[in-house]
Amino acid sequence: MDNKQNTGIQDDIRVDANDPSEVEYVHQQFPNKTHQEVLDAIKKYGPMRADIMKALQG
Repeated sequence: MDNKQNTGIQDDIRVDANDPSEVEYVHQQFPNKTHQEVLDAIKKYGPMRADIMKALQG
């Protein structure tokens, strides 16, 4: 589980698929995508934020 008290660069470059607030934040950046599409991208491309963003943009 993600420790919200321990944040830093590692926390900023990853998205925790089990944390609804992190998934929702990504979803807000891609309002044309469904919540499920965002979750599917996280599961398919892994937790790295850059990979998820690239997949959702393409």
